[in-house]
Amino acid sequence: MKAKEVIYNLRTNLQALDSQVKDTTDQHIMFMLDEARAKLAAQKMDAKVNIIQMIQMVDVKPVDATKAEMGTIGTAKVLKLVIPDPIAYLDGGGVITVGPTDGTENYTRITYAQLKLVLHRKYTASSPKWFFLENSIYVINADVEALMKIRVRGVFDEPYKVEQAMGRYKYLTPFDWEYPLSMKDLDSVYKIAMGGDLGWGDSAIQSINSSRKKQSKDGELLSALKNLGNAQTQ
Repeated sequence: MKAKEVIYNLRTNLQALDSQVKDTTDQHIMFMLDEARAKLAAQKMDAKVNIIQMIQMVDVKPVDATKAEMGTIGTAKVLKLVIPDPIAYLDGGGVITVGPTDGTENYTRITYAQLKLVLHRKYTASSPKWFFLENSIYVINADVEALMKIRVRGVFDEPYKVEQAMGRYKYLTPFDWEYPLSMKDLDSVYKIAMGGDLGWGDSAIQSINSSRKKQSKDGELLSALKNLGNAQTQ
């Protein structure tokens, strides 16, 4: 389903409930959807439930990682991939696989703490590996000459940023792309989005409006006291 259709459906649901959020911008509705989708995806990954239709692919041009980032790790060349933020869940992050764009292999995932150890293993030291560190992916032992881009598959916080990275995003029609969510999960995402538990539903708006009213009343009281004081001094 196109992102614009998902936005329309959520707005229709909000209007049916006479929600105070119903007249907000499409961008805000998309933000609500993305937050709700990320929450659902994290719940599913924690429960080890299939999230295949939430997965997106992004092809990234690697750059050389600096010594300031990696320190000294022998002669291994380290490539850095800057990607849209993947979701986070209890057992890790949303990156599923990293490898060449032709799909011929998946690089082995390691942790930064394992880096120096795995480079000294007898049989697998020279095989391609990757690890996630501070919102970037680092790849070692990849065939640099043959690689123009590296493919990352995962579940990302803001799906439109993948569309931008892949060159498919059009600013004049910003929601005309397939939203990465199954029809089965749509209802769950709508319910999470309308529940207000993430801080931007009706309960949040009511709290904001209440705070504004209190500030307004405080301002009116302060103004009245000032006027009273001025009248007494005249």
